[in-house]
Amino acid sequence: MHVSEQLARAFVSMGRLLTEFQGDLSRPDFSVLVHLSHQGDGGEPVRSRDLARSEGLDPSTMSRRLTSLVDRGLVAREPDPADGRASLLCLTDEGREAVRQERARRVALVTDALEGWDDDDSRDLARLLGQLTDSLETRRSERLRRHHRIPRRTP
Repeated sequence: MHVSEQLARAFVSMGRLLTEFQGDLSRPDFSVLVHLSHQGDGGEPVRSRDLARSEGLDPSTMSRRLTSLVDRGLVAREPDPADGRASLLCLTDEGREAVRQERARRVALVTDALEGWDDDDSRDLARLLGQLTDSLETRRSERLRRHHRIPRRTP
């Protein structure tokens, strides 16, 4: 079986596991909150349309999702000082805690699956998955740059 087939099987199995033992957040909600948590690392709130674009969602779909997250107290809207018609989004303390708890739940699911694995095999898997993720993110960035003509950032 090819690597891509094994990865597809792993993703399907992980998806089933996450769905069958779902926590308080759906996968799409968690994805939005994680994106906002990364934005929050730099202290920069984000506009809904930019979030929709980065998540690959229609703006109306993102709007409904954000309304639910705001209603649950996980996301806050604040006026955009540059444009009074728009609002900026950021995680609340409750949102940051929800992300922390969901990440811990996901780590526990994988940790349980790796129980009984040899330490060297676990380290090799972590290293190789990190390498694969880096390659995938590089390819995604390159494609986005070509598609949107986004200039390459220099460190």
